[in-house]
Amino acid sequence: YGITGLGFEDETAFQRIKERFSLVSKKLAQCKIVGTVKFWQRGAEAEYFRFAQFCQNGPLKLRYAPESGRFTKSSFSHGYVEDRTLFLPYEYTTFENYYRDGYISRIERSDGVGNCLEVVIEFTAETPWYKKVTEYNYGGQSTDGKRYDYTYSYRYANSMDNEVTIESDSWQDSPAKVIIMGPVTNPVWKHYLNDVQIASGQINSSIIEGHRLVIDTTTIPYSILELNSKGEVVADLYQSSDFSTERFIRLGHGKNRIIASASDVNKIGIGVEAQLEYATV
Repeated sequence: YGITGLGFEDETAFQRIKERFSLVSKKLAQCKIVGTVKFWQRGAEAEYFRFAQFCQNGPLKLRYAPESGRFTKSSFSHGYVEDRTLFLPYEYTTFENYYRDGYISRIERSDGVGNCLEVVIEFTAETPWYKKVTEYNYGGQSTDGKRYDYTYSYRYANSMDNEVTIESDSWQDSPAKVIIMGPVTNPVWKHYLNDVQIASGQINSSIIEGHRLVIDTTTIPYSILELNSKGEVVADLYQSSDFSTERFIRLGHGKNRIIASASDVNKIGIGVEAQLEYATV
């Protein structure tokens, strides 16, 4: 209830030149989102205690699902969604998920009306809002025979061999994981934004079958890791990367194409797990 802080604020600095002002710096300020949770049920104090214990963990992920549009009846088989909300039989509201990582920095408890407990919560964000977009292209590699229990979900992309394309509608530079599937030797990756190459990278190492190379800008610090089929770290390959290249990729506004190549194979499995970031949603 009563949520505030869903917009954004910039930290700006100006230099005065006579009667005019010149922008020196402009950065997105860290956000605090504040709202109230009410506990109405029997045993409200016990439930509040359980909730407060949970909030002391971190980082936590805040999910926000604003209304994104309406679709015709043919888009759905029935009028229910997972949260048991019933919509009108011929037209449905759909929601798109946005996320923000951070910590609960304040909980203020007070007594509400009757047996209600009111708890004011302050969420301090580590990230801007982001939307998850995932594209994979197995580049002609066989999907028959041996399979690996990769821990992420994927869908096939409509791209040329050895590349994936992600369209970004955000004006923020957005982090992403670039995944190159083994077996591959001395893999190279290139990033084209609106058909102009803006970044590239390479490692001098071999990734065996069933393993994958992950170039990750979604976490701090950035990393270049070799993972096995269970998502476990096999090796840190940062020192094996080509320091004369940019190596790390962040997606820009428009068409982002990520292309992989190698010295020993013509077709390579590649994926991109992007977090398209927004100042506000």
